[in-house]
Amino acid sequence: MRLALLALAALACARTATPASHAQMVYMAPVKVAALGDAGYELVVMDLDGSNRRQLTDNSVQEFLPHFSPDATRLVYTKFTSGAYGQADAQSVVAAYDFATEREILLTDTGKDTYPVWSPDGKRIAFLSRRDLAPMQSGPALFIMDADGSSPRRIAEPSGALDDQFWGDIAWSNDDWILFVVAQNLGGCFKTRLDKIRPDGSGRTKVTDGGPYCTPAGMEQSGDADPGFSPDGSRIYSSRGFPNPPSGANGLAERRMYAFSSAAWFTAKPETDLSLPAQPSCIEGVPKASPDARRLLLFRACFDSPDRRGGVYVSDVEGSYRTFVAEGFGPDWNPTIH
Repeated sequence: MRLALLALAALACARTATPASHAQMVYMAPVKVAALGDAGYELVVMDLDGSNRRQLTDNSVQEFLPHFSPDATRLVYTKFTSGAYGQADAQSVVAAYDFATEREILLTDTGKDTYPVWSPDGKRIAFLSRRDLAPMQSGPALFIMDADGSSPRRIAEPSGALDDQFWGDIAWSNDDWILFVVAQNLGGCFKTRLDKIRPDGSGRTKVTDGGPYCTPAGMEQSGDADPGFSPDGSRIYSSRGFPNPPSGANGLAERRMYAFSSAAWFTAKPETDLSLPAQPSCIEGVPKASPDARRLLLFRACFDSPDRRGGVYVSDVEGSYRTFVAEGFGPDWNPTIH
């Protein structure tokens, strides 16, 4: 469900505005280690102007998609105890990093847990897990646990029906919805859409239909992935996949940033393409809105630009510019530093 990470070795584009120095992010910085090769990353916090860079982890395993707690005292992320993202036999747990103690704590131990995100009050963590798969369950279930890893409970799971095959990529909004990606294969058309659900498993609502395109054989899926909410929960940002390679590259799928309301889907629901008009055919994803709702952090890789740097970029929420920040992937804003 996620952007092809080999694009991190590839490229990206346009620079215009300079990001504010007082804003801070955490992200996956590329670090080559023998055990993981190009999949090696360490967690780093840094101001958007490149100052105050601090590497938090230093090991031979992959930490994946870090998220600040609402009070910015902790991080939560997927930790691959063996293998790495995209490997069928990989083992992963939910881990947390505490800034006060500078220590990492493993919150789960099943080897089957991924994609943790914080509740708005910081007291709970939602995650996806393949532990104890139910009969006919084709993909991971949605779980919630207390912030210390206690009391994990299954909230909901895919039915396995053609319009509900498996789930991925979750986000938790400040108005208390959990957004997730749903894979569907209706009439031979495979693509992914976005649904939302309440933390108690009620109120499941379809938010997008994933766009008009089906996934060609052998390509990364068309449709929506990597969703993120605006601070008030009213707007969703998504990486929309298309059934063609980005300009200047083969073997990958073009992905564009899209925005739409978090309201229920309906035919002709308005959507906004946030890609740059002068350079729309790239790979963009993992969008995170800033605490002041004015900017987005995202991953971007383009292949037909003189400035061919792939990594973390910042944009305004209208998508009018892209400014390179750092090589890396999976950024998240510090919610207490604007």
